[in-house]
Amino acid sequence: MSPPGNPHVPQTVDELLAEAAALPLRDAAYAIWRRKITFERLEGRAWPARDHGTPEAAKKSVRETLAQVKYEHDFAQNGSTFARLRRAHPRGTDDELKEAIVAAVKFDDDCFKYFSHGRAEDFWEMCVHAVECARKDNPPYLETTYRDACNRVAYCMK
Repeated sequence: MSPPGNPHVPQTVDELLAEAAALPLRDAAYAIWRRKITFERLEGRAWPARDHGTPEAAKKSVRETLAQVKYEHDFAQNGSTFARLRRAHPRGTDDELKEAIVAAVKFDDDCFKYFSHGRAEDFWEMCVHAVECARKDNPPYLETTYRDACNRVAYCMK
């Protein structure tokens, strides 16, 4: 597997959701999850201001932000990822959508769990290896989803 070229990059929420709508449900859930930050930027998410008044207050602000990010990860099926997937796949039942999101988050986590900087191959091969290992433990996805997962691991782990 080699890194693909740079196809059209969606620029709007509607374009991202249209891409997801064209995919099977599980692949759509992964596509929406992996683009969470892009959705938040396009939708204008505002994070609470951090208190930098004292070192203790700054640490508390960071802890609260990290707790919120962890909560959104652990309960992605109940938050904005669910709402976005609902827009892309309006005919899916709530249970089907939630199951697809849980599976997508697990697959994403597993891709990073299996990444190892200590492997002897080149960087891209380490990314491919991580996704191949995650692939064995997770529901089947389209080949394009596995390619996208390799690209995500490469981008995040570089």
